[in-house]
Amino acid sequence: MVLSWVKIISFYAGVILLVWSYFDSSIREICVPVAIVSIMLMLVTHLMDQLKVTEAPEEEVVDNSEHLQKYR
Repeated sequence: MVLSWVKIISFYAGVILLVWSYFDSSIREICVPVAIVSIMLMLVTHLMDQLKVTEAPEEEVVDNSEHLQKYR
């Protein structure tokens, strides 16, 4: 859940900063590197979200020896 919020916030922050720096050249030196770091953070969290491991449920051990004895 946290990775999803980080992904969303970093994506929109990167897009807003890139658009803002396109129209306002006085802050371009600050906004472009911050936007690049923000987009890189979004890509890393996306990769982490894809690689998150979930454990498989434990299989129950069923004693079926009586069933096997019928056919021997």
